Amino acid sequence: MFSNLIIIIISLLNYSFQFNHLTKYSEDEARKLIYLCAASYGNQHVSCLNQTFKDVSKYQLYSSNKAVCDELGTICENYAVASDTHKRVYFVFRGSRGKVQVFLEGIDQWKSKPFLDIGQVNSYFKRAHTVLWPPVLEILNNSKFKNYKFYFTGHSLGGALASLAAVKSVRLGFLDGENVKLVTFGQPRVGNYDYARNFDNLVPNSFRVVHRRDIVPHLPSCLKSNSTINGEFAKPCNSSIYDQRYHHGTEIWYPNGMSREPIQDYKQYVECIGQPLNEDFNCSDALRFFYSKSSEYIWDHRHYFGIRVPEFGKTGCDRNNPEGN
Repeated sequence: MFSNLIIIIISLLNYSFQFNHLTKYSEDEARKLIYLCAASYGNQHVSCLNQTFKDVSKYQLYSSNKAVCDELGTICENYAVASDTHKRVYFVFRGSRGKVQVFLEGIDQWKSKPFLDIGQVNSYFKRAHTVLWPPVLEILNNSKFKNYKFYFTGHSLGGALASLAAVKSVRLGFLDGENVKLVTFGQPRVGNYDYARNFDNLVPNSFRVVHRRDIVPHLPSCLKSNSTINGEFAKPCNSSIYDQRYHHGTEIWYPNGMSREPIQDYKQYVECIGQPLNEDFNCSDALRFFYSKSSEYIWDHRHYFGIRVPEFGKTGCDRNNPEGN
């Protein structure tokens, strides 16, 4: 009798874990946004829109932009989608293109520069943001979109650029923070602790989706605390040191992988709202990474919701070809 009662209690606890949503994160929304992120890697944006929205006739590709963002002539890109029916604007930023750009990001990840009065940010990210800001500003200045809700999104480097654009739009007074939502995938740390704290105050609806052991969200590394060491001998970020690289927003961690299609009545993810704030040690920050497994970490970084993001976008988001082969 007692054992049966224990089983019932455990079942109820599992049920509450699956259905209890602690934040405003929406997986249905994220699944649409990852298609928009994939589209940024290719040149078939409209085709991807057709695969993203059921009522696609109510969405239009508003602008698409390319600009040189470093001294080697690397091209950075963003585009915007608007829906007058739903009163929404989506700003989408492309991730890293080629090994040269990844290398430059690696070199610059230890360099930082002030960003407005918000905090210090990665110098490469700031430079790329600056060249992609004008088309964003043009839309922000358009009175047509005054009462619209704005979404900013991107994968990898694109997530970092989306972060900068979102917070700048609010800090400069173009948008109300409550009308802005940032959802990124595999986003690296963008700035320091001051940037993270100020960002959270300006853009409260900010979510960083992390797939399993994707290593990019752990770069550049934060300064670790020796106060706690877990079973993997990992250490948490030290939130008492302000002059260091630190995440903003809430991590949404998928520890066991991501299904291609949603699983009804089941939550695959963890909403990481524990301590340290934004660097929850109960989530992916508790992992250790090893060079010998780097190919696995990169695989997780390139795959979100069952698609190989860059290659999938190049197919025009062909649902029959999730790997983009």
